[in-house]
Amino acid sequence: MKSVKKAVVTVMAAGMLAACSGGGDSAGNDSAPSASKSPKPAVKAPKEFDTSKGWQQNISWPDGDETELPVEAASKAGVVAFLQKKGEKYVVEAREAATGALRWSSQPWQPPAPGENVAPDSSHLPQLLVVDQDDREYIAVWAWAPSFTEDDTFSLLLYPADSSGKEISPARTFSIPMPSHDKPRVVDGGNGLLVLWEDSRPGADRTTAIDLSKGRVTKYEELELPCGEDNLQPCKGPVEALSPDGPVVQLPVHGGFGVPGTWHSGDAVPPGSKIHNSKYKSGRVTEVLGGHVLSTWFPENGYGNQSVTAVHDLKSGKLVASTLCASESSGERRKAVLSPDGRHVVSDSVAVDLEQGKARCFYEGGDADPIRLTSVADGTAYGYSRADGESEKPVTVALDTGQVKPLPQGTEIPSLLLADTGGFVLKLAEGKGQGRQFVFHPRR
Repeated sequence: MKSVKKAVVTVMAAGMLAACSGGGDSAGNDSAPSASKSPKPAVKAPKEFDTSKGWQQNISWPDGDETELPVEAASKAGVVAFLQKKGEKYVVEAREAATGALRWSSQPWQPPAPGENVAPDSSHLPQLLVVDQDDREYIAVWAWAPSFTEDDTFSLLLYPADSSGKEISPARTFSIPMPSHDKPRVVDGGNGLLVLWEDSRPGADRTTAIDLSKGRVTKYEELELPCGEDNLQPCKGPVEALSPDGPVVQLPVHGGFGVPGTWHSGDAVPPGSKIHNSKYKSGRVTEVLGGHVLSTWFPENGYGNQSVTAVHDLKSGKLVASTLCASESSGERRKAVLSPDGRHVVSDSVAVDLEQGKARCFYEGGDADPIRLTSVADGTAYGYSRADGESEKPVTVALDTGQVKPLPQGTEIPSLLLADTGGFVLKLAEGKGQGRQFVFHPRR
């Protein structure tokens, strides 16, 4: 399976425009918007985008300053999915990436409510996720309802991204009791969807895997994987990914990961990295995408906020590429992004060419200006550079040469990139609510 993953939709600080209200549907209207030759407003975008054409769509929620918004791109299906709020219920609208025409919409859905003694907050709001399994994309809608008196409830609805029609029913629905009272992590595991949570009780389930094609649910407690510098000690850890040949186990104490009986990261340690041991905990899975495992490693000779970022093949465990790089994320789990053609990955200040097996760092630490990459397509990455004491400034990066090009201040950086379209997220104009406006322009 080769998963094509979209950029996480984040609210960008640089050059926000005051958006006017014309064009596109409002939340709760199922009619398709007209593709406008002059979207209102046209975004001040990099030259790779034709701002004379495009379309736009508003999201009226969440109400606060949440950085992750309920919008996802399914590249293979060529749609952008919006989770719109209608009263107390929610509807998925999947729109053509090129025109904004409505491809399909879901029946209204009422998420599970938290327990009566649980104060509602933003962590209980439903979210979207695109998962690619068996070369087919699915749009997952999920919500978590905690309870202080009994098991929490995890609810999930699945829609094939290539569906069509209005008020369609989900292809599959799941309601899974969870023993934890902490919000779960829900991710594309590489060969199915994973729900992960913390539970320190001996023998407790830590991971639930959902086979989207077959509807099969598998719960995993911690599994055994060899550990230590000689990889001969028996250790246990939670499942963090799903390879074609079995679950990928992460060892939390010694570091390292692998598929029991198939491959082990200790056999493919990135150059310049410390091997696994209980002191350094080197080798931690951060994400799975495009048939690869991304991980961080403790460097042999690094300093400060430097670490080694590595990419291993999900099926074989073979090391594909690695590089020593600094980060400003302070250990935060920052999502990586795969280009629409599946060739490049960007994560924080690291860019990887999966085809050539090369990784490049764009922030060596020290006095260097950090560069944070947020999206990538056709060998060009987009992001921000920040000199010490200054605000972030937009840049483009040519990944074949490593050349960083500053963009004019106020240039918007795309948050979503599909094969022929780029999506930009803006704050709504004053008086128009706390949601966001999404403007899509074709790529030249």
